[in-house]
Amino acid sequence: MKKEKLHAAINDAELCLRRLARVMPGLSAHRSLADVLLLIHDVFGARLSWIMLESEDLRHLEVQGERLTSDSAERLLAALRKHQTPWRVKCWHRDVGKLLYSEGNPLAQELKCGVLCRIFPMQDDARAYLFLAFDQPLLAPAVLRSVAQIIAEKLHDSMTEIISRQRTAVELKNILNQYRMLFDKAPVLMNSFDKHNRCTLWNGECERVFGWTLEELNDQPDPLALFYPDPDVRRRVRDSVNCSPTLEMHEWYPHRRDGVVLTTLWSNILLPDGEIMNIGVDITERKRAENLLAFQATTDALTRCYNRLAILDHLQHCLDNCQTEQYDTHFVMLMIDLDHFKQINDRWGHSAGDDVLVYFCEHIRGQCDGPPRLGRLGGEEFLLLLPVSDTDLAVAFTDKLRAQLCSQPFTIGEVTINLSFSAGALAVAQNNHERALLLSLVDNALYDAKRTGRGKTVVASLTS
Repeated sequence: MKKEKLHAAINDAELCLRRLARVMPGLSAHRSLADVLLLIHDVFGARLSWIMLESEDLRHLEVQGERLTSDSAERLLAALRKHQTPWRVKCWHRDVGKLLYSEGNPLAQELKCGVLCRIFPMQDDARAYLFLAFDQPLLAPAVLRSVAQIIAEKLHDSMTEIISRQRTAVELKNILNQYRMLFDKAPVLMNSFDKHNRCTLWNGECERVFGWTLEELNDQPDPLALFYPDPDVRRRVRDSVNCSPTLEMHEWYPHRRDGVVLTTLWSNILLPDGEIMNIGVDITERKRAENLLAFQATTDALTRCYNRLAILDHLQHCLDNCQTEQYDTHFVMLMIDLDHFKQINDRWGHSAGDDVLVYFCEHIRGQCDGPPRLGRLGGEEFLLLLPVSDTDLAVAFTDKLRAQLCSQPFTIGEVTINLSFSAGALAVAQNNHERALLLSLVDNALYDAKRTGRGKTVVASLTS
């Protein structure tokens, strides 16, 4: 009985007015498009209802009742546009289902009458269409047309607001998609760890660089331990990602899944919800390139010891730090020169001479405790800085080096070459002399060693 009354409403003006009285308060812009359509659909007992929103940047179909594709709705609208006759409301007395469904679909026969109403929101480029279809023939088209026009007028302002919200939703969705793509695809490391050490954010670059997925990280009792095995380092990292964010870039050295240690720069951002996002970049390759350039800029290409500029910089640094009352800042300058090196070049060629220089430097480095401060001043002349030393220790160092070169001579094929060198030594215990003066004194001592027979070490004095 209830269904019969609903059907009668489309042909009975009095019933239509009652239904309109129920519908009108609900046609508010504060309700969603789906809620507005559902209210109209239920109150008027339609079999199929839909609203189509169209604009240059928006196309949206909302459907109630039976299923309908947007293609079907658009075909109906396109067919009406071909007639190029202005219209506000279109009514079909019967067979409206055939306009929307294929012949084999039961709804093509079951949907009898229908009404399509064009709604003009305030935006010039936006349009909206309201469609209702019923499963009985239309006996009073004027009634249905009037109902549709009244609903369309009521929907005019609210539909404008709804379209505006729809556009905003689409724009926000696009923005979210862009940020999601940026988050996943950007060549920047982005992650976040909560107070319980669980990883809550892990973008595609993190997965690519480190080799772990978010799921794999959170299978671990402490994910940060995968990157920072040292507990002390891990504690400092945890403070930065949980407690003490800083916008300044800090260098960290996390482990990759395959064990390779990376060089990374990280900054931390405090988000409005209290979470801390970590943003970083992998600078391993850049750091390696920088180190290589620095090495090439300070290293003699042949002997792999410091070049002239670099060893003189080290000498200046030692002078700047030297304090008379602090013995651990004292050092000795050793100027070393291979004896008769020109004869080696003349007899065996420059390639053999280069091999001799490399061999000689390897033996010097082998005698040093810790990283040697050995530099090539030019040709076969070298400067060695011996930290925490005096001239007695320096002379002992050269005596030991001569003995080793004698017991392990350089060979070319089956020919043995006994290498000999002369040296000048100068102890520095205070910073009150110019670098040029010190170099002149130790160079004169070397010259004295050469002049007085070679193969010896002469000690220079700052008071002589």
